[in-house]
Amino acid sequence: MDQSILILGAGIYQVPLIRRAQARGYRAVIASIPGNYPGFAVADKVYYTDTTDREAILKIAETERVCAVVTTGTDVAVGSIGYVCRRLGLPGIGEEAARLLTDKALMKEAFVRGGVTTSAFRRVTSPEEAREATKALGLPVMLKIVDKSGSRGITKISDMGQLESAWAYAAAATGADHMVVEKFVQGREIGIDAFVQNGRLLLMLPHDKFVYQSGRTGIPIGHYCPMDCSETLWNNMLSETEKVVAATGMDNCAINIDAFLLPDERVNIIEAAGRCGATGIPEVISGYTGRNYYDCILDNALGLPVAPFELEGGRPTASMLLYSGETGILKEIRYRFAGKDYCNADADVPALGRVELSFGPGDEIDAFRNGTDRIGMAVFSADTVEAVKAAVADFRESLHVTVE
Repeated sequence: MDQSILILGAGIYQVPLIRRAQARGYRAVIASIPGNYPGFAVADKVYYTDTTDREAILKIAETERVCAVVTTGTDVAVGSIGYVCRRLGLPGIGEEAARLLTDKALMKEAFVRGGVTTSAFRRVTSPEEAREATKALGLPVMLKIVDKSGSRGITKISDMGQLESAWAYAAAATGADHMVVEKFVQGREIGIDAFVQNGRLLLMLPHDKFVYQSGRTGIPIGHYCPMDCSETLWNNMLSETEKVVAATGMDNCAINIDAFLLPDERVNIIEAAGRCGATGIPEVISGYTGRNYYDCILDNALGLPVAPFELEGGRPTASMLLYSGETGILKEIRYRFAGKDYCNADADVPALGRVELSFGPGDEIDAFRNGTDRIGMAVFSADTVEAVKAAVADFRESLHVTVE
């Protein structure tokens, strides 16, 4: 087979997708801005292009005569996917849905029109407007950039004195001319991943999060499922997921939703994306459902049918990022996994999981600020949720990252 698939992005979250496409016999053509991205080393062909430049991405797709265009784990490329799919008649997310989902202000406005349960918000274009919006909504609020994922540029504001620094932090991370001020909702934060094809919802899988509390906001560092919930809560999550799909018009794509669970079992939708989540979510879904989720993403992009997911009796699975609190030169990574100690090495224990290191001694690493700053990832499996959570806790307690 000499057919080519265009994969947008060359970061650590796209690497498994690249490798899976190649394992199925496709040429993996990669488009990404230049940088120290691991996908370049494994790609069959690389174009150093901004993935938000939809005309450039279209030209690459035409030149390479690709049979699919796809990504995972990143929002910024979704708009180009929608554009190219429309122009070339390829399967994939629609252009209008992609436009709504890659601007959090447009997304929230669509949520309101579609009756999605979501927190009050204001679109703002200046620090002064942000201040007025904060006063109108009432503290605490979240100041968010609209065009990036991975918790970039986000600050929880509990005091008006934080607003100036929060705006500067956000402005440095965005290319948009507006932001969103959103009323903070107190609740338990979870994720919901879903899959829609030809108007049919094939998957709705909620998962709990492990969260790292930075100085500005909580950042997901892992996920696990199944999530314990009542029938009422499950139905509420399903209802809100269906409303998100209808409100945004998304179809033929994986879906990643962030939500708060409220004390009365209502579900408050924070945001949604027309692609699979990052932070090990594809691995968690694969482990729990027994199906390779990267295959499902590729099948959808290729126009191949994806079967509905069976969730009964799934094997509890969790993911966890490895990260450092310091920037510098990595000296050593030590951890314990499945009862064995490791130093600067991967681990792979059948039926229990694996650990893959993205960096080794001598590499320069960044302090953890968002999900792209991971230095590795662990995946855990066990017979019960309690056992998989205990394995994660043991791993986290043993993990020591030394930076010079």
